[in-house]
Amino acid sequence: MKIELDDNIAKKLNINEKEALELLAVAIYKTKKIHGTMAGRILGIGEYEFHGLLGKYGTYVNYDIAALKEDIKTIKSMDL
Repeated sequence: MKIELDDNIAKKLNINEKEALELLAVAIYKTKKIHGTMAGRILGIGEYEFHGLLGKYGTYVNYDIAALKEDIKTIKSMDL
């Protein structure tokens, strides 16, 4: 898929191609349709680098109670 943003619109919004792609990845991530790894792949960066980028756009990592419970279950099963 190819998405194009008219140069005049980009200029009016004062964003470049990289920022437009970041905004797209963050917006999709916020809807919980993709995870951090996939969002990072869209931008050509790693998951943790993407998580660091979220603050730039006033967004935080999607981490809810269900994810916490799953992490606790995983840690308990690791026999540490």
